[in-house]
Amino acid sequence: HSPKIFIRKPVLVRASAGGSSSPLQTPPCYIIGAKFAPDNVELRFAYTSTDYPKPIKKAPVELVYNDINDPITPWLAEKFKEGNKVSDAAVTIGSSHGWIASLLHGVGILRLHDDLNPAASDANPKRISLPPLVTLPHCQTQIITNVSLSSLSPEEEDCVVAVKFMGPQLSFCRPSAQGDSKWFNIRIANPSFYSSRVMFSKKHNMFRIPGSGGQLIASWDLCKDIKHTPKFQELRYHFLPEPTEAEREVMDTCLTTEHLVESQSTGETFLVRCFRQTVKKGLLETKAVMVFNVSPKGNAVYTQDIGDLTIFISKAEPFCVRASSFPGVRPNHLRTFMSLLLSHSPKIFIRKPVLVRASAGRSSSPLQTPPCFVRGEDPCGPDHVELRIAYATRLFPKLIKKAPVELVYNDASDAAVTTIGSSHGWVASLMHDVGTLRLHDDLNPVASNSDPKRISLPPLVTLPHCQTQIITNVSLSSLSPEEEDCVVAVKFLGHQLSFCRPASQSNSKWFNIKIDNPCFFSSRVMFSKRHNMFRIPGAGGQLIGSWDLCEDKHTPKFQELRYHNLPELSKAERETMHSCFTSEHLVESRSTGETFLVKLFRQTVDGTSLKVKGTKLKTKGVMVFKVDDHGNAVYTQDIGDLAIFLSKSEPFCVCASFLPGVLPNYVNILDVRELAYFKLTDSSLISYTRRFKAPYFCPPQNIEY
Repeated sequence: HSPKIFIRKPVLVRASAGGSSSPLQTPPCYIIGAKFAPDNVELRFAYTSTDYPKPIKKAPVELVYNDINDPITPWLAEKFKEGNKVSDAAVTIGSSHGWIASLLHGVGILRLHDDLNPAASDANPKRISLPPLVTLPHCQTQIITNVSLSSLSPEEEDCVVAVKFMGPQLSFCRPSAQGDSKWFNIRIANPSFYSSRVMFSKKHNMFRIPGSGGQLIASWDLCKDIKHTPKFQELRYHFLPEPTEAEREVMDTCLTTEHLVESQSTGETFLVRCFRQTVKKGLLETKAVMVFNVSPKGNAVYTQDIGDLTIFISKAEPFCVRASSFPGVRPNHLRTFMSLLLSHSPKIFIRKPVLVRASAGRSSSPLQTPPCFVRGEDPCGPDHVELRIAYATRLFPKLIKKAPVELVYNDASDAAVTTIGSSHGWVASLMHDVGTLRLHDDLNPVASNSDPKRISLPPLVTLPHCQTQIITNVSLSSLSPEEEDCVVAVKFLGHQLSFCRPASQSNSKWFNIKIDNPCFFSSRVMFSKRHNMFRIPGAGGQLIGSWDLCEDKHTPKFQELRYHNLPELSKAERETMHSCFTSEHLVESRSTGETFLVKLFRQTVDGTSLKVKGTKLKTKGVMVFKVDDHGNAVYTQDIGDLAIFLSKSEPFCVCASFLPGVLPNYVNILDVRELAYFKLTDSSLISYTRRFKAPYFCPPQNIEY
């Protein structure tokens, strides 16, 4: 959904250095060190061109030391005049054309600075404040992926600033409009764009975003007086390299990011895929890079030759230059500058080990039921709907159940309540106006219609530089939140992971953990009965993070996986899966004690639409790995008598023989617009496309599954 933004003439990136107070032409550079001074920081720059001198420049302390988790911050605080922490209210979030963007969390304002530009003035730095951010419903503006400028300086008349937030929101602003400057906000529902980075294309005169996996590129043309609906380009990959088995094992476990880069000198567009793994001390290290030359017709051709060009990827907007223009810069190279730390966690106490019992405290019925889902719904008065519930086994009769309207029809952008997932049959909803989570058993087929249970949790607490508006999923440590030692875990999109023990009543509160490693930003949390821990698989599947809430320290434990017996893929299969939006799901069989990592590969169907009701993700492939205690992840097409269920609920698996009619050795998939059955034996897939208002698999009731 996109409103209008007017640019009076086409946006042109001119050669004049409006972003700098110096006319000097300088090669690409970066900061190699910083020295703290009483009122500022002395930055030491290094240029990629070897014959260029290394300058020293002064910059404000708060633009350099603003990470509250940085070990040097407390030391600096003692030297700071006010004696407080070094600005944990402002965070630098990236740069474009040498302009650094910072977010002032206390007032929700973005500011652009040229302080870190080595060619800018020390005595007269430029700072441009943008209007207060406007947060769309069910979006967040606390965590920013990156910023992009349409021209060299925000002071130019028709320069537009684009800000991509983690999650659905993309915002535009024209700083030079002065008193008329305001934000124009777009909501993107397709999750393949949630973590993507925006860039400005001079060639297309558009802002563009590559989707995760690289299947789609979305573009917004802000020069047209129309609705500014996005245009989409679907990529087709050619000449993919054939990696060795060792290379595949590494690359398949990496955190993969896509970067769109344009050469303004040659007019070429490149899609760069960076493959990174977590190494010692929580740092991310680049393991591989793939570059594709993208044609106007959507052909993405793998290349190892970009000629005289050099590509630069960092927290700034990516760019490339002609190496021959800067002596010492090496052509046909790509340089990256990225690193992050892992996590910081406070304490939460559980008085005794969390045990998942077979008693069904959540249900008002003693019936044993197989897994089920809501197949459809019909209006039933002004406040309720009748749910048509179907079971995973045809031998069990279908059921009609009443539920509140707001738990089913809440996908509108202005809905006050949003259902965000379920665990053990308890559906979680987020009340946006008060920031409170509530657990319901209304969608549980064996729960009471006349006396449903609703449990409100304490108001959410947002950690600094985090957000609590967009939730990835929820997980319960036992069958019911009413059990004495049940813990609720909530994974938010981005850094924050929160725990709460509902049964403690008046003493119930949230215990929050900040995870800085981006491979966990979009991951889902699950509870492992076997390990008695909450666990999160990292993107790519290299790491599994675990939190043991029965210990005092609650620092995460990490398991690094090693992959074995990867299947041989045909050229067509590699081209398809290479462009898929991939998600990892950790599933535990409580009956057998086995742990599985499931990789789900999906593509956008009808890629010309990103409307809330138009986005369709269709399953293209599934891989299942059996994970042992030593970190061996062995690819398998045989999980025996088990059946796995993936949906917006916490994933689970059951013994098919306990529930006649449930098919063994299958992965069952339910999403907003898809119901699919993947047979592991021969990798065959049956998929049905229809809309599901409540895409949650409910696990068996009153039995240990």
